[in-house]
Amino acid sequence: MGILTNIGTKLQNSTKESKGINFTGILHFVFWLLFFGASTFIATQTLPIGYAVQRNLLVVFFNALVFYINFLWIMPEFFERGDFRSYSIAMVAMLILAPTAQYIIEVAFFKVPEDVKVFTYNVRYVVWIGVTIFIMLSLSTLLKMAMSRSYFERELLELRARKFEAELKFLREQINPHFLFNSINNIYSLSLENSPRTPEMILKLSELLRYMLYDCNQPKVNLENEIVCVESLLELFQLKFSEPIRITFEKNGNFKDRMIVPNLFTPLIENAFKHGDFSSNKKAYMEIVCTVRSSYIYFSVKNSKSPITEPTTSPGGIGIENLKRRFQINYEPGGQLRFKETKDSFQAAMKIPF
Repeated sequence: MGILTNIGTKLQNSTKESKGINFTGILHFVFWLLFFGASTFIATQTLPIGYAVQRNLLVVFFNALVFYINFLWIMPEFFERGDFRSYSIAMVAMLILAPTAQYIIEVAFFKVPEDVKVFTYNVRYVVWIGVTIFIMLSLSTLLKMAMSRSYFERELLELRARKFEAELKFLREQINPHFLFNSINNIYSLSLENSPRTPEMILKLSELLRYMLYDCNQPKVNLENEIVCVESLLELFQLKFSEPIRITFEKNGNFKDRMIVPNLFTPLIENAFKHGDFSSNKKAYMEIVCTVRSSYIYFSVKNSKSPITEPTTSPGGIGIENLKRRFQINYEPGGQLRFKETKDSFQAAMKIPF
């Protein structure tokens, strides 16, 4: 009773997990129906049709019984837990008991024609019953292994997806503090100089933060909005300097209705301003290019480098490392992110596939 209750519970759980019509149940029913039909058709070539139908109903019953006992109880209870000794004993027991029980029922309760009884009921017939039982046990074992593997692979994919989602959320949450940290440093520098641009810079910063906090809280944003964000960021940094700095922004292609992951460009702009030596080098420059092709977006930021080597102990690089990881999760292997450094310049470029 415990086995039957266990099997019934698992069948009930399987039914609850099905969506709409239980297609798996229908497939099982069709399989056994075809098995019965094929077996009966073959048997009627040498046996009376009434006896052939009666016997094959019993054959289907015992084959289905061992199939589902193995599939629903023995495999989960022993095989999947690594108890191969108990699993082997259970398999051998079914290979002995099922053919024996089927043979006894036929002899004791079926009205068997005399010629069939003489020429069919022998050791060879019992072995044939055992072979069919063995085939069904093997099929149920292989099916269960395939379904278990598929289930675990699906679970693994879901776990990875949840992990990536949590990681992306963490990385997105890092963006605003990092951007805010750099911007506040710039505003602080202006305030020390009593610059009249300080209020304007604070207002521009509030507009950018509003976009980052609300609009960028989605997995994808419109490319046009990201370009506006870049332009606002350039204006924000420009306010730090009394004279215009050398910045070019080349835009090509159709930006309408193109969606990308938010804040991919911001770290590159911040990095260029941080290391571009705009404060002391009048020849410092920044060249930005954004080109939209039919299947990808090309975005590049190239900036001049300071001739003075920066101390390696500076706690920088958070924004770029954040960007690399987000780009890897969202766009690799199709997308590409490259960095090229020379003695006088540094360039970061990305190819974002649609």
